[in-house]
Amino acid sequence: MSEKKQYSLIRSTGIVAISTLASRIFGFIRDMLTAQFFGASGSLDGFFVAFRIPNLFRRLTAEGAFSVSFIPVYTDYLVNRGEKEALELAQKALTALSFFLIIIVGLGVVFSPYIVDVIAFGFKHPDKISLTVSLNRIMFPYLFFVSIVAFCMGILNSHNYFFAPAFSPVLLNVGIIIGILFFRNFFEEPLYGMAYGVIFGGILQLLLQIPYLVKSGFRLKISLDLSHPGVRKIGALMLPLMLGTAIYQINIFMSTFLASFLPDGSISYLYYSDRLTEIVLGVFIVSIGNVILPSMSKLSATNDLKSLNAMFTTSLRSSLYLALPSSAALMTIGYPIVSVLFMRQRFTHFDAVMTERALFYSSIGLAAIAALRITTPVYYALKDTRTPVLTSFLSFVINIACGYFLMQTGLKHAGLSLANSIAVAIQILILFILLYRKIGFIIPNNFVNSIIGILVSSLIMGIILWVLSSLLNWHHPSFIYRASLLVMLMCVGGAIYFICTYYLKIPETLYVVNRFKSLLFPQTNRT
Repeated sequence: MSEKKQYSLIRSTGIVAISTLASRIFGFIRDMLTAQFFGASGSLDGFFVAFRIPNLFRRLTAEGAFSVSFIPVYTDYLVNRGEKEALELAQKALTALSFFLIIIVGLGVVFSPYIVDVIAFGFKHPDKISLTVSLNRIMFPYLFFVSIVAFCMGILNSHNYFFAPAFSPVLLNVGIIIGILFFRNFFEEPLYGMAYGVIFGGILQLLLQIPYLVKSGFRLKISLDLSHPGVRKIGALMLPLMLGTAIYQINIFMSTFLASFLPDGSISYLYYSDRLTEIVLGVFIVSIGNVILPSMSKLSATNDLKSLNAMFTTSLRSSLYLALPSSAALMTIGYPIVSVLFMRQRFTHFDAVMTERALFYSSIGLAAIAALRITTPVYYALKDTRTPVLTSFLSFVINIACGYFLMQTGLKHAGLSLANSIAVAIQILILFILLYRKIGFIIPNNFVNSIIGILVSSLIMGIILWVLSSLLNWHHPSFIYRASLLVMLMCVGGAIYFICTYYLKIPETLYVVNRFKSLLFPQTNRT
């Protein structure tokens, strides 16, 4: 990959990453407030189940299936047919999506009791089930707003507008925070206030996209035409992708299903653990994936497989450069992180220990998940949605089998986290092998050496963090005291990793150092 393209990729990724980082910061504020006001109770388990249901359908409809199917086809129209035909396709696709979403939302609200019975079969208390159903009915319309936002992301990313789609989750978190702090005061059950905060956040997300859509040239026009060749092509790509996404989401929900048979709080422990791993995946890895899909689709449209290979290997190395040290840090200082972010008022020391156990085992698979988020866009760019479906199904079977066995051991809910790590590791290995057979991608000479260097640097950092954290007092009642120790520890870990990767000549570190030098000494670089 040329330096200019690499800089463009890093710049676009940086925009998405910074926006996503803001979202994660607000997300942690949201989670800290949730832990403070609701702890890890059975009622909160019901809220998380209710909130996950519209998110499942979101990934099935827009974000997971439609958006990923739409981007390659829309990009192909942009490259080979021009902007006018591409925007006409977008209008027809949006109309079809909107009608489909209205039907799904209506059915979801009506059949909410049956959906909850399936997803949380282990819930036995009638009040807990009733609360979950009511919360789900309130939040189900969120599916409409967030799915249209995902559609907007497909258009805007294809036109190199990355900020608005990436920043929109900040507004969802703002809506939920408002719901926790203010809306909850209007209800006897405070969780209703948080549920209405979700809807408010969804409206804010959609409103943010409108000015950028206008800039991209898109104009809203109701035009339902299912016979349009572009719409039919999107639909053909969507069907297997919806199946694959359904398998992935059912995978997640089976963990929720199995956890519902465990003691109260188990679902919440898994949720808080997922939030910590998602900050790594969401801020950096998903940011790279969102940026490279439109670029890979353009390379695929022009049949430039050599450049596609270069972009894939560079993106994969960059994702592991971030994922491996993050995994090491979460595994070694998980309890300090959980205690600082969540342990206060109704979230107890016991809750922190249980969450840290889940976090440890989920962090084992972090690098594999990161690689998966970079590898699947290659298949989508090549318009191959069948292969990810088959590997997702295999991952599903492995996850359920391992999860059912491990949850009956002393690991309990943490066994479900370990099962997911095992399943995703096997899935990404198979995808690598099949991708090699598909396009014969070539691994650059320095790629393996770089990955080994990143792994060694991460291990050194992890060992030092583990030793230092064991010497510090994480049970101190002062939040400021514990937060200061955690910041200091993270700065030390980051510095150690950066120094190690610099001396091992890891390209990402050298790139950062050279860019920093060019900013400090611009004249020297010109000469």
